[in-house]
Amino acid sequence: MVSDLPAVTPDYFQILVVRELRKVGFDVGQARVHRRSELPEPERGFVLELQIPLSRPGGGSTWRAVAVCRHQSGSVGRDVVESVRDRLPGIPADVALVFATADFTADAVTAAQEAGIALLRLVDGRSAFDMSGWSTPGHYPAWLPAYLSQLIDRDIAGQPRARLLEAGRADMILDRLAPPLRR
Repeated sequence: MVSDLPAVTPDYFQILVVRELRKVGFDVGQARVHRRSELPEPERGFVLELQIPLSRPGGGSTWRAVAVCRHQSGSVGRDVVESVRDRLPGIPADVALVFATADFTADAVTAAQEAGIALLRLVDGRSAFDMSGWSTPGHYPAWLPAYLSQLIDRDIAGQPRARLLEAGRADMILDRLAPPLRR
């Protein structure tokens, strides 16, 4: 049940972000808190910005990433994505990922695509498992995490879509990032 889910605190969110980035195949350096603040009403949540060195397994370039983690009740809009884009040089970061517990507006998805920013939504693991068709709904394996991340982007027809991050598929995120950091 949804009520059985652990509370998403800033520390818990940081653990989830690092876990998801490692799952897809990034070598993840030491995450450092860049900014942490409470969101004003009506959002009733928080924003946590993490500076994280990322690289592909086996060496190569290391990128300075900022993971913006938003725990809020309302949808994440275009203004959030544009603010992250505008602040990248001052953080400093080469690339941005926005993780959120709420939905992203269609305008936010468009802005992220234009800016080369990856959008990821934190979702209830059991709900995602039920919708996946992997098993009978209501029966969950012991290994299923409480939360999973969905990459939010557009399909070939331009429609918004959500895809669960897959193990070893860093390309899912890399394909969304600004051109200098793509494979």
